[in-house]
Amino acid sequence: MRILFVTTEHPGCLFGGLGTFTREYVRELRRHADVKCVYFHLHDAPLPSPDLTVDYVIAPEHIFEAFSPEARILEVAASFKAQLEPILKSFRPDVIHCNDRQTYLPFRFENNVFYSSHLIFTDLLTSNTMNDLYFQEVKVERCALENSSVVGAYSDFSAKSVLKVAGGRCSPVVLPLGLNVERFHSNKRKKRGDGILNVSYFGRFEDVQKGVNDFIFAVNRLGPRFKERNKVRYHLYGKGFLDPGLDLSLFEKPEFLEGDDLYNAYADADIVIMPSRYEPFGLTGLEAMASGALLLVAGGLGMDMYAEPGRNCISLPKSPVDMAQVLRDAVLDYDSYSLVQENAVSTAREWTWERCVKSHMYIYRQICQRRIPQIASAYRMEEREVLDSYRKSNDVEKIHCAEMERISAGCALEKIGVDSGGKKVLVITGNYEPEGMSFGKNVRFVSVLNEGSEGIAVRLECLPFRNDEFDEVVVAGAWESVLDPCGALMELERIARDSVIVLYKKGQPYSWQTFQMENKKDWKIINSSSWECNFESQFAMEKTVPYGAVVYKNSGHIKEVLDENFA
Repeated sequence: MRILFVTTEHPGCLFGGLGTFTREYVRELRRHADVKCVYFHLHDAPLPSPDLTVDYVIAPEHIFEAFSPEARILEVAASFKAQLEPILKSFRPDVIHCNDRQTYLPFRFENNVFYSSHLIFTDLLTSNTMNDLYFQEVKVERCALENSSVVGAYSDFSAKSVLKVAGGRCSPVVLPLGLNVERFHSNKRKKRGDGILNVSYFGRFEDVQKGVNDFIFAVNRLGPRFKERNKVRYHLYGKGFLDPGLDLSLFEKPEFLEGDDLYNAYADADIVIMPSRYEPFGLTGLEAMASGALLLVAGGLGMDMYAEPGRNCISLPKSPVDMAQVLRDAVLDYDSYSLVQENAVSTAREWTWERCVKSHMYIYRQICQRRIPQIASAYRMEEREVLDSYRKSNDVEKIHCAEMERISAGCALEKIGVDSGGKKVLVITGNYEPEGMSFGKNVRFVSVLNEGSEGIAVRLECLPFRNDEFDEVVVAGAWESVLDPCGALMELERIARDSVIVLYKKGQPYSWQTFQMENKKDWKIINSSSWECNFESQFAMEKTVPYGAVVYKNSGHIKEVLDENFA
């Protein structure tokens, strides 16, 4: 697969995150695909040279006398497009990955564009600060969101912002980011042995988005006696403008750190506070977790992707007064949070660049196969709500669900007779994932409620398998979370050579269940193909498992239709 990765953030830019993303993502992506990285240089700084990450550096040529913001934007896009033509002709990319809105316009009329949205432009602005240039930027961003083949976001919070800007005219796919956990280490109070408790803030010195002033107010509210009595040091690490009217007498001198100095500051930080008001993802919190710090973090933002208050962090209120109280309790009870800090380190280790790239490759493959409608159907925001409902459900309900899936799937496999004839069978479950080869080497299990190694949950509406890849397909516990039953059934029939067996729950629904189908007419209505629809009660095991069963058998005509639609 050939990927053209386009960015305006040079990998040499360490401050802000996107430069790091460019460097680390492209490096890992090259292990899985043929990659060319293009950097659009939009700054007045000297033009950098290509390096280990960047293959092409392109700067706009200003030829047309453009004066309005809209004309200048279009001139830049036209200049980039002209310079890109030789690259597109020689490389012939399967997917063009535009990594921010300023990279999109040169590829407006390409049909294989993946657009990744790291920061929704309008979320940072108010009507009082909008000028002519900003209005044009908003138009560019909306154009990218509405016309790209697929839009990728990096948190549920960011995906909701995408939907708001695009007016619901796109289905953003939420994908995981990555982190080099091995670069972070811990040098906390017990290890240092100095008795000092370091409370640190990392990020831009900016209040509208980052809320740094609230942290300063909270510290000042606790006062000097609290600091001295508990041997606390307060640190501000970052760049930006701090209001000269702020009282910083209780803080160490603000610093901007890079490289090893930054990692050492994280290592020394016993408590890291994130009082943000807006964060699309909040990489700082994940970095704090990787260093073993006790993270105090605001909720309802992008950090919700990894932050679970009470398990791996502490929830931080918005009010500076309440913030001071939470900080006070964290300092006084610091030694009691060792398990929370251990869980934080474990959480950070899951966010690898390998998982990040695999999830993107999953989407790239769908774009190459022109399965854009399937992606839009499977990964719209309702899917995130289903997964969230499942994660928040009672553990007893999850265990009961997995046990019922195990029994019903075993019953179906016994009926099929997988041990005889070497049939290749796929079993799609809700959350049950057996260990080892307990069901035979020709049986594969996939869960739709748990994210796999690719960092993205498989959905019935967009199955990552070839036409007729399996002889039989069994659905046990997965149908209950379907959003598009007609599309899901078409996908099941596409990958099955002989038959599809759908085991569906009867009676009391699960808390995450999207709908319930117990009427035989419902099943026949959604089956618009020529596959035969039959009900077999012997799968139901009414006395043991509250499942019914419907069997779709291939009558020989559906394959031709699917081959045409899913070439």
